[in-house]
Amino acid sequence: MFRQRKSDVTHPAARCGAGSHRGTGAGRRTATSLSGVLLALVSLAAFVTASAYASLNYLPHKLAVKTNNKYGHDCFWAPPKGMDYANLPGAIPIQKPNLYPDVGSTYFVAQYKLPEGASLTFHGKFGHERYMSWTMFGRPGELGQIASADHLRDFQIRPDKGSVNPFKPSGRRDRGPRKYTFHVVSGPIPAHRAPNTIYTQTTDPATRLGMSIRNYLPDRGRDGTGDVGLPKLVLNLADGTEVRGQAACAMLDPIEDVSTSTFPAGLWKGLVASSADPVNAPAVNPPKWEKFWNALYNVAGIFISDQAEREATYPPTETGGFQNNPDTSYLLTPISLKYGPLVTVSGKMPTFPKTLPAANRWNPRKYQVRYWSLCSGSSPVTGLGYDCVYDQQVPITKKRHYTVVIGRAKDRPPNARPACGYQWINFGKGENYPDPAARNYFDVMYMRFMAVDPGWEQAPQKVRKPGTEKKVMGPYFPNTKYWTKSAFRKLGCKAG
Repeated sequence: MFRQRKSDVTHPAARCGAGSHRGTGAGRRTATSLSGVLLALVSLAAFVTASAYASLNYLPHKLAVKTNNKYGHDCFWAPPKGMDYANLPGAIPIQKPNLYPDVGSTYFVAQYKLPEGASLTFHGKFGHERYMSWTMFGRPGELGQIASADHLRDFQIRPDKGSVNPFKPSGRRDRGPRKYTFHVVSGPIPAHRAPNTIYTQTTDPATRLGMSIRNYLPDRGRDGTGDVGLPKLVLNLADGTEVRGQAACAMLDPIEDVSTSTFPAGLWKGLVASSADPVNAPAVNPPKWEKFWNALYNVAGIFISDQAEREATYPPTETGGFQNNPDTSYLLTPISLKYGPLVTVSGKMPTFPKTLPAANRWNPRKYQVRYWSLCSGSSPVTGLGYDCVYDQQVPITKKRHYTVVIGRAKDRPPNARPACGYQWINFGKGENYPDPAARNYFDVMYMRFMAVDPGWEQAPQKVRKPGTEKKVMGPYFPNTKYWTKSAFRKLGCKAG
């Protein structure tokens, strides 16, 4: 059965939250196994060249509704996930991102069981957008954390004969045809992998698999898929039979469970209460940025002041968590407004392709990072995103220096605006989990460096040891400082 959607919806509210699972007809049943929901990462922002505020919505409202209506009732893929869709009337819990969402993103998630000896084939098209990837989810690890497993990024996918891949930096972004064929195969990743193929890393037909397509920054006027729609599914059975449509879905048993890959509330609360500074911990003054390695090292381990003890207790291996994007390296820092009502984050902006509103070519052709963003969010217990800005929204100087200001609306100085050379981010609601101990003045800031140039030596991807982030990244490492409103106001207006 297809889910019916209303077209006369009102503008979505700019907050997300978890909810209970809702079934959607034949072939969709609640499961307690892997919740194959993607890394979050989707608090979407409307693209306005000189906008004073970021927004949790990226698509114009009509395009968000159009995307939701067109792709919200597929029998295999769950409805589009992201802040543009989270609060539309009739939205279901899986559409609401709760793992530190990012801007400008539309995710499609599939959670299914692959019959023994079977594989999947998808016939799709490359979208008109900044970035796209396919990712399998790994098995739940410690504390229920789910990291990404096998994946392929847009430019790594070969186009069909007679088609082009518009993500190749040497080509044009507006060319076509744009068709490709993609495969999902059971078993481990081989030494010599087949083209356009990702591997499940299991052959157990009882294992529920999780998979996602990430779409970032569609060109202006395009829907959340970059105007190409969902790829068409073919289930290839072990005996060579090809099954399509509802018949394939019935055999794959897809579900729409929400993600549970956040941090346990009781553990977080206990770590804060037993710390040396339960008012602010783990925030310090000045704020300290560090690379995200895994949930245990970066969330539980941050409460251990002795670095050797921290690494021995929670090894800083790049195992990820919060369903992180394997194409992205993250920097994190906790902040507490008890140290000051305003926080600034400044540094050197890496070069990135300016694809908006709809560039014909990749400009520049050689860039340091495909996408960059900075967001404010809640505690790891809920992983909610409050506000984000991405690269093209941030004013920069001729030397590519930027300053972003974070605070509550009542504390915003008049010069904290792009016309004065500063970008503003709203602080949000603090830790935001259902407990009297939740602090409304504590946030987590997170910065993304997505799909970097392998030759860029100052990328966070090049950081191999905790504590060396600033040394490796140089001017690209963020500097952060607490301010009073009056002190920041004295900086004046210095556009450009």
